Amino acid sequence: MEQKEMQNLGETIVKGKGKGNRPKKSDQMKPQTEPGDNKKYIQHTMEVAKLDHIDLKNVELVDQRILDYFSICELNDMKPSVAGLALALGVERTTLWKIRTKQTGGYPLEVINSIKRAVQIINAMMEDYMQNGKINPVSGIFLMKNNMDYTDKQEVVVTPNNPMGDTESPERLEERYRESVVIDTDGQDVDE
Repeated sequence: MEQKEMQNLGETIVKGKGKGNRPKKSDQMKPQTEPGDNKKYIQHTMEVAKLDHIDLKNVELVDQRILDYFSICELNDMKPSVAGLALALGVERTTLWKIRTKQTGGYPLEVINSIKRAVQIINAMMEDYMQNGKINPVSGIFLMKNNMDYTDKQEVVVTPNNPMGDTESPERLEERYRESVVIDTDGQDVDE
């Protein structure tokens, strides 16, 4: 292959002009809805919302409801979400957060652990979706920060830089000061 052909091939690969290329970034940011999508989302959400209320302090009922929610998502070919899980359990998303972080009392540890496990499953699925291009990264980041306690964190470590060397105790400084003062024979203090 000649140098010019190799250069063209390299540019094609780098610029994504070959087979199976990804959509342009501007296309990725546009909603990717098809006719009938809204109906599908509404029907799925209404199916979850119609579930009977359960006693959230009963671990068997909570476990069954979590399984029911994931089953409904599977049957409807929908991505599970923390908001959807909260809807299935009959609480607000913020209440679900408070239960799993023990900010609200009265819930048995088994219930808290079941809810935490369900959220962990959704978290793992979100990461898989994002890593495999199945969800818009901006949406994924937003959802994971709001629901999974992810943060943008930059740690700054401040190291003191003392040009005088290591700091000494006040007692040692006082001692060094006394040692550095020379008393003149006239009885007056003078510096060395």
